[in-house]
Amino acid sequence: MRRFLVRAAALGVLLAGLTGVPGAAAATGPVPLAPADLTGSVANTGISLSWRQPAGGPAVASFRVYEGGVAVRRTATTSAPMQYIGVNTTHTYTVTAVSATGVESAQSAPFTGTTWTPGMAPQCTEPAPTTVFDVTSSALSVRWTVGRSSPLLALSVNGRDHGIVSGTSLRVGGLTPDTSYAVALRRVGCGSQEPTVGYATTRTLPGTTNTTAAPRDLVVTGRSDRSIALAWSGPTDGSYVHQYAIYDGAYRVATSWTRSATVTGLFHGTGHRFTVAALNVAGNESEHSPVLSPSTEPCPAQPPAPARVSASAVTASTVRLDWTLESTATSYTVLDGNTVVATVTEPAAVLTGLASASTHQLRVVGLLTGCTDTPASAPVTVTTLPGAADRPAAPAGFQAGRATIADGYYADIPLSWSTSAGLTYRLYDGATVVGTYPAGAVTLRTRGAERHVYRLTAVNANGDESAPSGPVEVITPFLVAP
Repeated sequence: MRRFLVRAAALGVLLAGLTGVPGAAAATGPVPLAPADLTGSVANTGISLSWRQPAGGPAVASFRVYEGGVAVRRTATTSAPMQYIGVNTTHTYTVTAVSATGVESAQSAPFTGTTWTPGMAPQCTEPAPTTVFDVTSSALSVRWTVGRSSPLLALSVNGRDHGIVSGTSLRVGGLTPDTSYAVALRRVGCGSQEPTVGYATTRTLPGTTNTTAAPRDLVVTGRSDRSIALAWSGPTDGSYVHQYAIYDGAYRVATSWTRSATVTGLFHGTGHRFTVAALNVAGNESEHSPVLSPSTEPCPAQPPAPARVSASAVTASTVRLDWTLESTATSYTVLDGNTVVATVTEPAAVLTGLASASTHQLRVVGLLTGCTDTPASAPVTVTTLPGAADRPAAPAGFQAGRATIADGYYADIPLSWSTSAGLTYRLYDGATVVGTYPAGAVTLRTRGAERHVYRLTAVNANGDESAPSGPVEVITPFLVAP
């Protein structure tokens, strides 16, 4: 029976087949703008990345996350959880945007984060670097970094409390021209002191004052995976409004002559922080409406199909399959004709126990959590090498023992299985060969907070592999600091 092997890379995030570098794709057309404001929420087992795609340029279909010049994640939205990448490890990421025709942007500015052990996280006084920009006579924008402590930050401008602010940026309007302003961020949920962790000063430009009251009753009237429709009421004082400006965090995303607007160019499953300001004839901003935090529809309306599918015959019993997907899939189904032969979690599979000189027509479908599946990839045909027909039986009794912590950052994982005379045993971590062993046990040392999916095949004297054992999944433990 045809079986499969799942690839779970040693750091849990490196995806087989994603080895391109920015600009390497043979595609033509306008170049997208580079993603901006790349940041990360750092935890003990991973780093959750998020970024912003600036308005303008050609439409963006997907994004690629790079580490060390290698694309380690492809996604169709503006976030990427990099999970099980090892405790106390440092990672530097950049992101590129990819147009619908496959043209890739320049890289974003990098983000560097170090995963940490619980009990060793920075304290509430960890800085939240704060930047003030796009200052006019009546408004300013603030951008900050959350850090690894409590994510609850409260914003004040010249002592006026704007309350807890979500996300990493906000626009503040209704300011007085030619006036000095101090912006402060304090961390909430850290006891009674609520220390100030971000601070910046600026001066508004000379000009006229906009005394119009803030728009109100901001609501969502419709949404899709790429847009959100908004409506609101005018100022309570009934004053004349020349135009309205709609902001997402600190960035203007639309203007409207009426009390409604549809914000487009968004990405599925993303949260937004909308406010609306009334503009006078001079373009000065009133105070902003309260923040509204909706999300786009969670599923892409037209998910892409897996692409760049390649298959190679490794032996008379084994083939390897690799592919890419410009979206985020939780798993993949591999089909041989119309028969499911593999369900894997990353874009690579090794099929073992196949017949010699047998031909297989393989396709891949991505499985999107809570959403429709992707279309199937174009088929690829592969034929195993000629050879003997006999195959050993799949190993029995494959199991993981109790992992022991070697030090604060590493653990030893004992694996064992039953053996038969004349056979050796090949251990896989996903689709990666860990080693070939003559005995029925091995102990692997791995870093804490990594995910591994091990499978074992039996190999006969001809080098032909059995179908694999059932999977043994391990998330390696680590020492929790006091």
